[in-house]
Amino acid sequence: MRYYLNSSENFFEKNFDKRLKFIRDKKFLFSEISKFINNCINNSKEIFIFCAGNSIIANDIKSEKINIKEINEKFYQHIDDKIIYKKTFEKKDIENCDHLVITDIEHQNNPAFNLLQLSNFMKDEARIIVLSKNFFWIFILYFLKMIFNFSPVKNNFLPSSYLSNLYSSCNLEIVRSEKIIALPINIPIITNFINKIFRLPILNWFCVLNVTILKKIKTTVDEKNQKISFIVPCKNEERNIPLFKDHIKSLSERYEFLFGDDISTDQTLIEINKIKLELKNIDISSYKGPGICKSENVYKGIEISRGDIVVIYDADLTVSFDDIKFAIKILENSNADFINCSRMIYPQRDGAMKKLNFLGNSFFAILFSMLFKKKVTDTLCGTKIFYKRDWIKIKQDISNWGTKDLWGDYDLLIGAYKNNLKILEVPVTYYERTSGKTKMTSVFKNALRMLYITIYAFYKLRLQK
Repeated sequence: MRYYLNSSENFFEKNFDKRLKFIRDKKFLFSEISKFINNCINNSKEIFIFCAGNSIIANDIKSEKINIKEINEKFYQHIDDKIIYKKTFEKKDIENCDHLVITDIEHQNNPAFNLLQLSNFMKDEARIIVLSKNFFWIFILYFLKMIFNFSPVKNNFLPSSYLSNLYSSCNLEIVRSEKIIALPINIPIITNFINKIFRLPILNWFCVLNVTILKKIKTTVDEKNQKISFIVPCKNEERNIPLFKDHIKSLSERYEFLFGDDISTDQTLIEINKIKLELKNIDISSYKGPGICKSENVYKGIEISRGDIVVIYDADLTVSFDDIKFAIKILENSNADFINCSRMIYPQRDGAMKKLNFLGNSFFAILFSMLFKKKVTDTLCGTKIFYKRDWIKIKQDISNWGTKDLWGDYDLLIGAYKNNLKILEVPVTYYERTSGKTKMTSVFKNALRMLYITIYAFYKLRLQK
């Protein structure tokens, strides 16, 4: 089957000089696209880029190896040994790539066939990044192409509403969507300023390009018996630790429990050791937390955990084990990568959350919904579940969002989003703490820290090149 449309192939063959001049004149534009793509990938080992007269974007993309399929050999640029041009592609060319970048979807003869083929060839953790035109600009560009002849007038009409259906039919789903480039004309200082401002909500409707990140939809349930690691950060929880015994006894041998004693001043560590002695047939261990903050305690536990799935669970037992087991099932039997448990859906038990904390959490949920472009209801629930393999990606940006995250919730959520993981919220019932006091004190001081992290993350994910 022919990969490109005949009309596109003929255009780029006959109008090579005009296209080359367009590329040189718009070098700033392709550079901005490349830098934004870099912001959507992390430590890429191998990328495959599908192009139509725009392989110049590869020049600024950061990856150890870049494969390129270009519409015409005249556009080949042999400027770096890591860049390899290919006339066609096979499964072996795709299966080792961590990212596939499609910039030629409007010029493909059969986008549906090509996307389905890629979804069959790619590994489960790989992501596809599709560049497409915003509906608002499709008609403007049509007339500009007629006047300046920089690209074929006759090509695929692919509004975002149709593309969403196309992705679903090709065993792919959207995990992240961005809009970039409002002013495609290079006016010093002004262009850069306008293009950044128009990445803000509502204004981004008028941007030229949609950047859509896709992941493969699971077609079979993973039947292997995955090991699950419970990370339980503890500080002065001597009365709550004994309550874990009956819950742990009801679980199977595929669970391990890691209690991180964060330099407690009470009998917390003694109580942990009692459970270890009483339940010798269960994989229970303890580690010494750094005594800095909850997040550092949690991260140390994740590093030493041996499970395939990580569950972060607060020692106050305010979320039931039944809800956790249900959330784990959802992770294992769905296409989600990261489960964020939400206490804001089901009715909370009396006294479980203070009114000020409730209002603050609701406020930050709105901000995160804007940041993630999807509904988020709870950003501060301590219960989060994800695959250990994804920790390698997330930890690279730990406390890299303007200031240190003392609790870890924002580090994990924003890190999951940045690395294009599918985040799914699962509702849980929130109970009142049985014993002890909440560690979330200094509400206003913590709120300011969280607000700063949120704003900085928006800048870094949307505005920074």
